[in-house]
Amino acid sequence: MRSFKSFMSAPQGFVRGAAWAKAGSLLLVALSFSLVGLAQTTGTLKGKLIDSVGKQVLKDASVTLLDAKDSTLEMYTLAKADGSFDMASIPFGAYLLNIKFQGYEPFWQKISFDKANAQINLNTVYLRLAANDLGNVTVTQSPMTIKKDTVEFNAGSFKTKPNAVAEDLLKKIPGVQVDKDGNVRAQGEQVQRVLVDGKRFFGDDPKLATRNLPPDMIDKIQVFDALSDQSAFTGIDDGNRVKTINITTRKDKRKGWFGRAAVGAGADSQQGVYDNSVNMSRFNGDMQITFIGQGNNVNKQNFSVQDVLGSLGGGNFGGGGGGGRGGGGGAIGAAVGAASGLLGTGGGGGIVNTWAGGLNFKDQWGKKTSVSGSYFYNDQKTYREQNTYTQNLVPGNPDSSIFNDSRQNSVTQNKNHRINFNIEHQFDSSNSLIIRPNIGFQQTESANDQFTTSTRGLSKNLNSSKVRTDRVNKGFNASLEATFRHRFKKKGRTISLGFTPTWNKNDGNGTNYSINEFFNTAIPRIDTIDQINNTSRDAYTYNTTLSYTEPLSKSSIMEFNYNNTYNFNQSGQETFNYNAITGQYDVVVPNLSNVFENTFRANRGTVTYRLQKTKYNFSIGTGVQVGELVSKNVTRDSSIFQNFTNFFPTVNFRYDFSRTKNLRIFYNGRTGQPSAAQLQPVVDNSNPLNIRTGNPALKQQFIHSFRILYNSFDIVSQKIIFATINANFTDNDIQNSTVFLPNGAQVTRPVNLSGTYNINGFFNYGFPLKKPKSNINLGLNLSRSQSQTLVNNQSNFTRNTLAGFNASWTTNLKEGFDMNLISNSSFNFARYTLQPSQNGDFFTQTLTAEPTYYTKKGWIISSDFSYIKNTGRAEGFNTSIPLWSASIAKQLFKKKEGEIRLYVFDLLNQNVSITRNVTGNTIQDVSTRVLTRYFMLSFTYNLRRFGAQGGMPQNPMMNMFRGGQPGGQQRNFRNF
Repeated sequence: MRSFKSFMSAPQGFVRGAAWAKAGSLLLVALSFSLVGLAQTTGTLKGKLIDSVGKQVLKDASVTLLDAKDSTLEMYTLAKADGSFDMASIPFGAYLLNIKFQGYEPFWQKISFDKANAQINLNTVYLRLAANDLGNVTVTQSPMTIKKDTVEFNAGSFKTKPNAVAEDLLKKIPGVQVDKDGNVRAQGEQVQRVLVDGKRFFGDDPKLATRNLPPDMIDKIQVFDALSDQSAFTGIDDGNRVKTINITTRKDKRKGWFGRAAVGAGADSQQGVYDNSVNMSRFNGDMQITFIGQGNNVNKQNFSVQDVLGSLGGGNFGGGGGGGRGGGGGAIGAAVGAASGLLGTGGGGGIVNTWAGGLNFKDQWGKKTSVSGSYFYNDQKTYREQNTYTQNLVPGNPDSSIFNDSRQNSVTQNKNHRINFNIEHQFDSSNSLIIRPNIGFQQTESANDQFTTSTRGLSKNLNSSKVRTDRVNKGFNASLEATFRHRFKKKGRTISLGFTPTWNKNDGNGTNYSINEFFNTAIPRIDTIDQINNTSRDAYTYNTTLSYTEPLSKSSIMEFNYNNTYNFNQSGQETFNYNAITGQYDVVVPNLSNVFENTFRANRGTVTYRLQKTKYNFSIGTGVQVGELVSKNVTRDSSIFQNFTNFFPTVNFRYDFSRTKNLRIFYNGRTGQPSAAQLQPVVDNSNPLNIRTGNPALKQQFIHSFRILYNSFDIVSQKIIFATINANFTDNDIQNSTVFLPNGAQVTRPVNLSGTYNINGFFNYGFPLKKPKSNINLGLNLSRSQSQTLVNNQSNFTRNTLAGFNASWTTNLKEGFDMNLISNSSFNFARYTLQPSQNGDFFTQTLTAEPTYYTKKGWIISSDFSYIKNTGRAEGFNTSIPLWSASIAKQLFKKKEGEIRLYVFDLLNQNVSITRNVTGNTIQDVSTRVLTRYFMLSFTYNLRRFGAQGGMPQNPMMNMFRGGQPGGQQRNFRNF
């Protein structure tokens, strides 16, 4: 091979070399001219930021350059350690310079770059308390900022359609999803609490805030993981986090009246429909009062499931552990229900009639005491017609599986009262007290008719069952959260004491009548059950926590924590057979009657070390809990004693790459106690083909929880990235052991099993488009779970994999047009070790278009179209559903306060509800009757009176009497 030197020395090589040299020279000349051209069309800016009083440099102040025409972001930087800043390659043009630093008024200045002013040096810029007046200049704020563990969105950056609610605003925010029933997920997690100005709004019910507050009231949307009161005080995370959204209201909307009242009536193919609602708020600085009410028969519930469960809801008996949420998995659910439409109607749970109302109050009493509270009542009646097809996997060949085909009609009425208070008192700068009492009352009445047939394989008939049950339950619950906090003179030294007692009482009675026919014998056998039963449950819990923190240095601290838990639960059930001789229900059924008591005591000590640095902080700790669980069968006078010793490690780490990018890592462990129903050794035969019983020998679970979160926001490109990974591994998980009897019936009891885990990841990428001006959000969700069950005493591992993808495009293409395009895809893969031949894959795809067109004259045309496709389910459950709802409205009056609307739900009359549940050894497809096409004409009046007009709205009827008063005087009403 010729060397480069010999190549260049040859005549031909010389010519080639000369050509390369000439080309290189031309390239350098062209590059030089391009650089000169660039220098002639761009400019530079520099300066130094100084405090106007103390003359200190202002490190990390934000310096933003906005286009003067439309306030779009051009460049962004932070001041250096010496307070200086510089920007280069700024295109010629007119700009607004904005400089911000916490504790100082923003600095504004108009700047223009051209050939004569290509290099601008502001020298020293002094930030002061006095605000600069920009005259008529309109400035657009950045849509998002990251403040430590909080992601904050500027509500003004997301435009909504006329007369929208906060829920419509949330749909446009990156990383937030709102389903058709109003359930909110943020950064891949369910939002459990929505605050208003940092305070609870109607307790912890998110929908009461998201479906009643108007977007024009909202200044900021903040998304974060709320800590417990003691963790927020000490700064050391105890793992008890709740995904929370805080809605901050605009300062100019904090004095006045606002609200909405609506009446609507119409008809479907069978009956009349109605929808009436009202919400009214009075804000006066710190004082806020809100009243809400609604009544409808179109499945519209502006509240969450907690207001349906009320006092009869309940989780596990006992408690303890190092905090953290989540647990073992093992279930896949995929549901398709009625689209919300434009009035927020649901439909996946039958036909629902609702009457509800409540009052929320918040105020500041003096400088030291803030008070808030709420009362909420709902009366909900649900009519449900349901078809369920269940495949039960049984060891053997595929034909050994048992199939249940069930039809059910039921009516359930639930009446619930809920009262919440929150009192925070600051005695002085060192001492504070938080008290949160809660009370709930509930009554539920239900009637249920069900017919079920069972086959082995697809042909061999096993049994049939006709069941009628009626039941009445009454419940009461009360709880108190009290936390006292004290700060010592030494910075970082604190002590806090928390006390949380809870009480729960539930009594019920019911009837159970069934005719069960079995075909697996030579002569079919018919069994009849005719019983009544009475149940009672009393439970109370006392939880006391003492925390002390001691600073070790300016950047490190130690926390010592002690927790004592005492839980007591008594459950009783009496069952009586019908006596044909006496005509009474007076024959006791021993195996269906029982009184059972559980007592759980635990003491836990924890030590945690925390280090705080400029770029990062971390904490590491460990705890030891010694517990005792005593399960006493009062009826048989026998007891089971269990002693536990558990270690609770915790690790938290956060690293700030910049002010807009951070990484957080968490790990903690916690215990989970079995519920009272799981422990009580009494038979539940309300479904004769699926008999359930408790297991008093159950052990507690231990759950390891891992979590990684990454947030990133590019303030120049406005690109947003959220990424979350959650993993839970459960030891001694409580799962089911099911035994199938020869007649096709099954008996299920809870047992402790190993091998349960749940891993899921969420990724969201959001960015704006300039043409057309809009926002795009792309989301990816991956999960993998495993759980073990026993089927006829043989182990079965169920492994579920889910891959979901969602994409949304939201825009206001021009003034008067709003559009949301949403796509959700879900791939589910279920695998069973017991019967691999029954492995199944199913898919759900939903495409949604929500355009709204509105004119300056007040006409509003809205549409909500969804196309839902299901595959991989049982025969008859694979559906393709086009669901279309639409409305036309006209705004009335001078300020467009009124609106008359004609609305059609399910215009094509295609609505159905299909649900698939995969748990343990069962695959279940459920079809539920839902609302179909109806028409409704409604009138809505929106009230907005703020600032100087924020007095009490006058009743129009009062104006008729004003002229009749002596001297033309008017009555004075207190303007509160």
